Formats: sequence, structure tokens, C-alpha cells
Amino acid sequence: MKAGRNTSDGVPAARQQQAKEVAALRAELGVLLFTLDPALPLAELAEQLAEQFAELQLPSRVATAGPQRVAAVMDGKFTGIDVLVVLGDAGAETEDRLMDLVEWLLANGRRALAENLVFAQLGHQPKNRPAPAFARVVLERNFAAEARKSGLRFPWAASSRASWELAGAVLDYATGLGAE
Repeated sequence: MKAGRNTSDGVPAARQQQAKEVAALRAELGVLLFTLDPALPLAELAEQLAEQFAELQLPSRVATAGPQRVAAVMDGKFTGIDVLVVLGDAGAETEDRLMDLVEWLLANGRRALAENLVFAQLGHQPKNRPAPAFARVVLERNFAAEARKSGLRFPWAASSRASWELAGAVLDYATGLGAE
């Protein structure tokens, strides 16, 4: 799905419409950003998502967890979640860890999360490997470093289609489009 035209404030019009649809379906959108590697910029990405949902005037709760699944369960992180965003890198073992997480979710009664999963991959998409059966959003590997270096909160312009790609994938799943 293309983001569509941008509004005057830089928010894609299609995303504003989706946010209205999500708000009509639920009082608050629950998103869990789960990292497969603690070295990845989990907090920065969670903050970006939360700010974008606020810009859309969509009541939301963006939580973070990982990579320890049991600790996340003990902390109640998997409760009240509508969409699970799994953050990984482009390494060869990342997709194996992603599938381990999916199998664990299914084995532990969290089928809805396994079915509403967005894979946010930092770095390039690996060549000659089939894509996982989940929505995949490829983000620039150095976005957190660039944000710190540039002095800007996030280096992407608000009107950039790429900056809304992850939020758009979350909204797709929240409105039922992602599972099609």
C-alpha cells in the first residue's frame, strides 16, 4: 500500500485515514517493539513510532522488550498488544531468531501476536533469501547514529515516505490490511 499524498504538515493522508479507522476500532493502539538483539536502537525506534502516532492523534501505547521472552512475559509486556513489531538486523541468524520467537509465541498461546507481526529490519534486505511471511520494513542501519550526528531528533523529514513506512505497516495490521 502506498502512503499516498502528504498533508500540509507532512503526514501522509492515507495514514491519517488509517489512524481514524484504528481509533474507531479501539480506545488505544497497543504496540510492542521487541528486539532480537539488545545492541539495536530499540528505544529510538519506539520513540519515533510514539511520536508519529501522537502526530496522527492516535491514542497509543508503544512498549519495548527483548530479547528475553520470558522476562517480557513476567513484566506483562505481551498483554494488551495489538501489533508486535520485531526489530532485527540483516544478519544470517536473525531470521532463525525471528522464527524461534514466532514458534514460541504460538506455543505459549499468543497466536494473535504471531499473526500480527511486523518485521523491522535494520540494514539491507539479504539477497538470495526468501522473505519471511511477515510484513517486512527495511530501515537504514545507521538511522540512530545519523540522528545523533545531525542534531535532529530523527534525520528523516516528516514528509518522507520512508519515515512513515513502519508506522504504516503497524496501522495496516491494526486495521486488518496487513494479514491479507
